[in-house]
Amino acid sequence: MEFYRDFKAHSFEHGLDILNSFDALLWMWLLAYALVKVIEFRTKANEAQKKHLEQQQELELQQTQLNTMHEVVRGLQHDINNPLTIVLAYLRRAEKAAENHPEIIKNLDEVKEGAERIAKALRDYSEAKGVQTVKSPVGEFSQPKKSDDITRTMDETGPQGS
Repeated sequence: MEFYRDFKAHSFEHGLDILNSFDALLWMWLLAYALVKVIEFRTKANEAQKKHLEQQQELELQQTQLNTMHEVVRGLQHDINNPLTIVLAYLRRAEKAAENHPEIIKNLDEVKEGAERIAKALRDYSEAKGVQTVKSPVGEFSQPKKSDDITRTMDETGPQGS
């Protein structure tokens, strides 16, 4: 019987050792799993933050480009509107002088429409909320986006709007 008691005591102690070892192994696996999940979470958070910063930089760049375009267009508008005003004034005088000549009036109307288109294009660019690139048969060109456009504009998505 002593042998049985010794065997039972020895087996039980050995079983506790195995159980204790298994318990430690389980905790190590759980700890390793938790660490992997923390690393995955931090990696995803860093990637999201990096993407957000890149988008923010892109928006700031677009806002700077838009502001620069507005400054250039306002300068051009000022420089072009002064001579256009003179052209339109002389067109009015020429129309009065050519009242009895329909062909001359037709030509003057075409010149007047062209001058008004130039003034309108400059006004559209100076009032634009953004610029979009449009493809055409002769290549790409920029076109102003107005505030009543359905598409989102830079002012809506820029640093002030976010």
